[in-house]
Amino acid sequence: MSTDSPLFQKLHQSSKRVSIDGVTYWVVEGDTLLDEDQLLLYAQQQEALRNARAAAAAAQRAELPLVGITERSTDLVGTVENSRVVRWSAELDISYCVLRQTFVEGGEAGYQLIVKNMQKAAKEWENTCGIRFVYKPGLDASDRLRPKDVLFSVREFGAGGKFIASAFFPNEPANRRRLLIDPSYYLPGLRFNKVGVLRHELGHVLGFRHEQIRSEAPPGCPDEDTYGTINLTEYDPQSVMHYFCGGVGTEALSITEKDKIGAQKVYGPPLGTFLFVR
Repeated sequence: MSTDSPLFQKLHQSSKRVSIDGVTYWVVEGDTLLDEDQLLLYAQQQEALRNARAAAAAAQRAELPLVGITERSTDLVGTVENSRVVRWSAELDISYCVLRQTFVEGGEAGYQLIVKNMQKAAKEWENTCGIRFVYKPGLDASDRLRPKDVLFSVREFGAGGKFIASAFFPNEPANRRRLLIDPSYYLPGLRFNKVGVLRHELGHVLGFRHEQIRSEAPPGCPDEDTYGTINLTEYDPQSVMHYFCGGVGTEALSITEKDKIGAQKVYGPPLGTFLFVR
């Protein structure tokens, strides 16, 4: 597929684009940001998925065997690269700061809200699987957007409501390691639980994809690409990684028992369940 393909052009011309630190990104799947090269690859993968489905439908109508065609998996979704599951190193503290200077629309109240809700969301993931988030408040006053002593920064970013929040995956470049908060997050009428939004985004930080890309998800859910994913649990419409779509999902965005099972397949049990001996 070239950049002249209709699908790429449709995505490329979409109004859902943002400029961050001088780079243009396209918003896909609600909260995933792709640069132009990634957008082309995404379009190629979407086209391949559509062709496979069309072939499967045609084979089913003709009662032919589905040779070389596989259904989408039904599991909580992890990320795979070069046939290996993507995760953070077991020795790594996932450190972050909340950049106070960026909270222009939210002001001090917005900054304090994000600090509190990030700690709550991070703690829930720590109680779920074997990872450790470390908040470094001493770096909140940094005038750098990417302080060198943390893995990622949390910052307010005016996306014009194109997303509520957006994070990154472990295998993305270091300059993409940021968790962005749109001012729509502060609205009292926000549909989703505010801590839940951050639980969802931290799920991406840990390497988990959206749950509603599974084949069992209802037709009303976004049709997203499954390239580079791995199956972890059975489909869970209540998952923290599932959008509210097609009449399923939950606005609470809570971590479910199936989420725990899937997360522990990647990261193991919570570190608090062990007695570490040196």
